[in-house]
Order: sequence, then structure tokens, then C-alpha cells
Amino acid sequence: MMTYTLILLYFLLLFTALFFKTREIKSPWLFYLRAFFPNWKFFHAIGYAPRLYVQVQRADGLWLDWQVLYPRVKRSIFDVFHNPHVNLHLANQNLIEHFVGDLNQLQHGGDASQLVTYSLICRLARSFALESQSPFKSYRFEVRMEMPQLNHPLEPKDVQVMLVSPELKNE
Repeated sequence: MMTYTLILLYFLLLFTALFFKTREIKSPWLFYLRAFFPNWKFFHAIGYAPRLYVQVQRADGLWLDWQVLYPRVKRSIFDVFHNPHVNLHLANQNLIEHFVGDLNQLQHGGDASQLVTYSLICRLARSFALESQSPFKSYRFEVRMEMPQLNHPLEPKDVQVMLVSPELKNE
């Protein structure tokens, strides 16, 4: 019964959101429901896309090359029926897009490390570092805005670095 009540409340919230005059809903209590709302900003125009890069420092102190967290994955016909890995990548990319939105709304001189999405991005980068290199000493991440090339989508035409994290220790 509790599940049905929560689902009903969710749809009532969506219905009342239709009556807002602005395109964005800004409310502190709706912040916690963002996981249910995908980021639809990519439908406005072709433009810069946010990408998260992670760099790992091995235990011997050597920094490895930057790796993009969300590379394009090959798909198969079976992905139509069962597709958990791509869904996870899309959820991670949605988090990155929300983080970029939070960075854009951050006042000049504001501390990005105080954002909830910053903490989530740190955890995401750490999980990527754990998968890519073990053991590792530390890691850091970089948020880049990339303009894709239409004929070579994996090679960006223009790259702007939006944020570089400090060195984060593996704890």
C-alpha cells in the first residue's frame, strides 16, 4: 500500500509541475527527487557535452593517462531486451549533467566541493579508479565540455575544461 501511495504522490507532483510557467523547477525539496527526472537539456541544440575524465596514480607514484568515464559502448541486438550496463552509463552521465548544471548555478567564487553532486562525482570517479587500477594511491577527475564532430563523434572538435579536482587519496 505504501508503494502505491508513493507512486501516486510522484505522479501528482509531475502533474502539478505542468502548471509552472518556467522550464526549470527550482525548489530545495525537489532537489532530492532529481534522480526521477532525466536531464532533457540535450534536446535544445547540438552543443557542448559534459564528459568526466579520471586520472589514477599507481602505488609507485606514476600517474596514468586520463580516461573518459563514459566511453561509447558497442551495442548488440540483445540490448533491446536486457541492457543494464548501458542504463548504468546513462544514469552516470545524467549525474554528470546535473553536476555541470549545479556548477553553472554556483555563484562566482563558490566552493564546488560543498555541492552534493560533487560528492557523488567523487564517488563515481573513485569507483572508476577501483575498476581500472588496483592498488592505487590517489586519483583526480576533470569535467570537460566537449563539442563533438559530426563525422568523428569520438574525437571532440573543441574542449573546454570546466573543473579539475584536487588529488584525492584512496581511503
